[in-house]
Amino acid sequence: MAAVEMTAEVPMSPQQMWDRVSDLSELGDWLVLHEAWRGELPDELGEGTQVVGVARAKGFRNRVTWTVTTWEPPHRVAMTGSGKGGTKYAVSLTVRPTGDGSTLGVRLELGGGALFGPVGSAAARAVKGDVQRSLRNFVELYG
Repeated sequence: MAAVEMTAEVPMSPQQMWDRVSDLSELGDWLVLHEAWRGELPDELGEGTQVVGVARAKGFRNRVTWTVTTWEPPHRVAMTGSGKGGTKYAVSLTVRPTGDGSTLGVRLELGGGALFGPVGSAAARAVKGDVQRSLRNFVELYG
């Protein structure tokens, strides 16, 4: 799988950041790659929780079934996703305390038959700007 990983420091407490990061209903407000959820979101999240959403990257939309694979409040949530056409996704959001605030880490992995080898690497480079914009959005909305 091709991967993009970036961080941003935000002037907010780790708990405040976690409250935003772990609220899936707000994910589309800042994460550029998330368009919308399909159906109701669960009241509580945990490992094994499944949700269906629409991911978008560079104009392409894909219906994705997400499964929470890591749930470590208030530090990390990770999900893997399976989309149409055999596409695979993985997203990890991390919260770390730093000097006067917190650091938000975003790791995105893309894979599947359509994104194997050099094509996957090119796709990761293409969505790097989307990850950067997502971090800027988070800082502007909540920082």
